Amino acid sequence: MRRAGIAKADVMFDASWWYAHYGIAFDESYVHAHPAYRAELEGKMRRALFDRFGCVGLGDESADPVPVISTQMTPLNYLVGEILGCDTYFSPGSTPCTIPKKLTRDELRALQMPDVLDAPPMRKVAADISWLEEHYGRVIGDINPQGVLNNAMCIADAEIFLLFIEEPELARKVLWIVTQTMIEVVRFIREHTGTSSIAVTNIVEQIDPRLFVTSNCSSTMISPSIYRDFLLECDQALADALPPFGIHHCGFDLERMAPEYRKVRGLKFLEVGWGSDLRFVRSLFPDVHLNARYSPVKMRHASPEAIDHDVAKLIEAGKPLDKLSISILGLDDKVPDRNVIAFFEAADRHWQ
Repeated sequence: MRRAGIAKADVMFDASWWYAHYGIAFDESYVHAHPAYRAELEGKMRRALFDRFGCVGLGDESADPVPVISTQMTPLNYLVGEILGCDTYFSPGSTPCTIPKKLTRDELRALQMPDVLDAPPMRKVAADISWLEEHYGRVIGDINPQGVLNNAMCIADAEIFLLFIEEPELARKVLWIVTQTMIEVVRFIREHTGTSSIAVTNIVEQIDPRLFVTSNCSSTMISPSIYRDFLLECDQALADALPPFGIHHCGFDLERMAPEYRKVRGLKFLEVGWGSDLRFVRSLFPDVHLNARYSPVKMRHASPEAIDHDVAKLIEAGKPLDKLSISILGLDDKVPDRNVIAFFEAADRHWQ
């Protein structure tokens, strides 16, 4: 669903927003529902956005079913964690959350690559895809696959950080199993739907729907040298296997890790977290598409004038416009509608 507007700009609402305003819960009943229910709900959600924010180009006037494998309206991050053997915590007003397995070092030494396509969560995805293709003639969408370190923390918890120092080869083994699992998951979904990362950051639908974007949220917790020694080869493997490739870095410190990301061959897209030095990042990546993120927390209380000022600064710092977009992820139920409208009005105005 592409926004209709002048600027390349978009937002994703948090699960709490959908629950508070429309009673829609992305809990266990949603994940395990019949695909027809999710398709019907997706159409209703698009119509809800149109009714609320159609004035700034969001949503769809039609409420017809949309044959998605999972919602593209908010990130649901459970799939890879479950394939790796983790349980998921579900709550009606929040996004599904992977419960870390906290494997011991002996258990990590014995860890083997899962049979991805035969894992129960993937069998459910495959069955849903088949049903949607049969009944609607097509299937679209994807499920957020997270990132390598994010997923490694799901099986090893904080122990992964100790392994970097105390048992580096075991750390590399864990990271490599995670990387290969992600590749199989993403490749399977993308072969059927054509996309892999709209549910990571929906701005990719306006940039290049084929993009695979890995989520490096946890990079704020490690040093550049740790990334270079352990994670760089994993991101490179993802880039080689799943082009075109992008990195999501939602932290406020991208300039710290940016010199390392420059080493990833084939990087086409980079998401720049709010608070990062966007102008410096642009100087390092003159030919990469940058998606500048605005703060969902600031959106709760900022005045429309402050939002206009911030958006203007982001656009100026991130130029040229043909390699820039702006977005917000995780708008919760505390954000007033007027601020959402102000964000898009400012983006369209300053884009000109």
